[in-house]
Amino acid sequence: MRKIGFYQGCCFQGPDAHMFDTLKKVFSDLGVDLKLLEKTTCCGGNTIDEANRYLVYSINARNIALAENEGLDLLVTCNTCYMVLAKTKHALDNNPQLREEINERLAEEGLEYKGTAKIWHILPYLLEEVGIEKIKEKVKKPLNGWKIATYYGCHIKYPKEVAVVDSEDPKGLEELISALGGEPIKDYEGKDVCCGYHAYYTNKEVALKKVVKAPQGAKKAGAEVLVTPCPLCFKAQDIYQDMAQAEEQKVPSIYLPEILAYALGYGPEEAGLTYHIIPINKISVNVSSTG
Repeated sequence: MRKIGFYQGCCFQGPDAHMFDTLKKVFSDLGVDLKLLEKTTCCGGNTIDEANRYLVYSINARNIALAENEGLDLLVTCNTCYMVLAKTKHALDNNPQLREEINERLAEEGLEYKGTAKIWHILPYLLEEVGIEKIKEKVKKPLNGWKIATYYGCHIKYPKEVAVVDSEDPKGLEELISALGGEPIKDYEGKDVCCGYHAYYTNKEVALKKVVKAPQGAKKAGAEVLVTPCPLCFKAQDIYQDMAQAEEQKVPSIYLPEILAYALGYGPEEAGLTYHIIPINKISVNVSSTG
């Protein structure tokens, strides 16, 4: 069984802490041992970066060093966390002076950023390390009849030097959805519009206008649900969309690990699907649990 360090960030704490348990079981089914790195800290998102980029580099060099200290690569399951960590790695790997300065600070804790750990976003990790065939083998509840819009989010498409998908033509989610038995819908109006998650805290009105664009377009294209590899995009489309749209217009959003868990045999609650504000009508079909 391969082993990788798991960066928890903020998304899998508090009310969403159950998702780490689901992720750990699912990845174990797929032959991957997730090692929770318990001493990591919040990546800072883009908030700290606006005020003090050096501090962001310091925080995330430490997060990466914790994985390197155990000889592990780092798996990140949030688009924003991935972007910030990957930008840090890119900066330190290409600026020896910055790396030396930050390592002087890390040395106070007995840590060192070496640049040996690869930062993996969950989407390419599933495609490249686990593999589509392995995932197909493990499917117990195929998503037959599910019409699923794919929504990538912004922070795995930009900036170019750390992006994991092509910003003009992102790929990968469709292949995964097909492997789970679903029917992916890639092209629809609003697919590239930001979910508005971060904007909500500075301009609620703008955020609520943004968040409905992708679900509305997906619904017009025939989608019954929308799947994203980012927990923040999922939360925006579940929480903000519920605030911004009439009931008959809403399209349920699902976080990628949840739909993966469900297709691999976990019941709706264990997969996290029953915790959503906008209910997923599709899970009323074949709800048996083998997780």
